[in-house]
Amino acid sequence: MLTTTFEQEAWVLYVDGSSNKKGSEAGIVLEGPGSFQLEMALKFEFKTSNNQVEYEALIAGLIMARDMGAENVICKSDSELAIEHKRGEYQVKDPLLLRYYHKVLNIMQSFSNTEIKHMPREQNSRTNSFSKLESQRR
Repeated sequence: MLTTTFEQEAWVLYVDGSSNKKGSEAGIVLEGPGSFQLEMALKFEFKTSNNQVEYEALIAGLIMARDMGAENVICKSDSELAIEHKRGEYQVKDPLLLRYYHKVLNIMQSFSNTEIKHMPREQNSRTNSFSKLESQRR
């Protein structure tokens, strides 16, 4: 498989979020040049749907990548809805998700190049485990 310059220079952002009766959490892993890696677990103190917390995780991860100086970012998420919104395959109908969608687009303008890819949940186990950290501490 041929690797493009973009892929060689890109930071890779893995995000996952989950919401249930006990609350909402997100896991973020950012991999940069060399062996740089930054991991973060977030707990949200407000009620969210699964789709909202997936967007929250993506926004937090993109801000983290921007603040670390990333120029090229490949985002990997198991949220089919957020990914297909970004690709234009699904229309954003919910007014709250539309606000999240525009926030993501706005932050993505900070980078030279961005790409968002679907990653099946079973392949995203590291960020999935970070998104569960807070609920395990209770």
